[in-house]
Amino acid sequence: MSITRATYVGNGRVEAVHNASQVMVTTDAGKAVGGLGVHQTPVELLGNALAACALTIMGLQAGKAGVDFTGCYAEVGECEEDMQKFVVTRIPITFHLKASYDAKLRAKLESFAHRACFVGNTLTAEKAFTFIYE
Repeated sequence: MSITRATYVGNGRVEAVHNASQVMVTTDAGKAVGGLGVHQTPVELLGNALAACALTIMGLQAGKAGVDFTGCYAEVGECEEDMQKFVVTRIPITFHLKASYDAKLRAKLESFAHRACFVGNTLTAEKAFTFIYE
């Protein structure tokens, strides 16, 4: 049984529906390559998946330590691509975490973001993570 059904609807646009929740994610090819450029590109979605995965694992680890992770967020920058090889080469993500986290928890969270994220461990692109504590 499938988890998601992705349908090409034309002009570089794909609508992907998660079967269980019926939530739809729409992606567009960028205008530079002939797409509509209205929605995020599949490459941007990849960056979002990496950010969500890292936030999820950090949030779970913070919870195990009895620390509230609510409100922490990530900003995904412009992903770099090698247009000759058709690969994503770098995904910059800035994580905004709480200033109240002590040095030991910070080190633990950063380590988990780098080493325990399934999406990140699957990608060969550089994961350029920056952590800001505010």
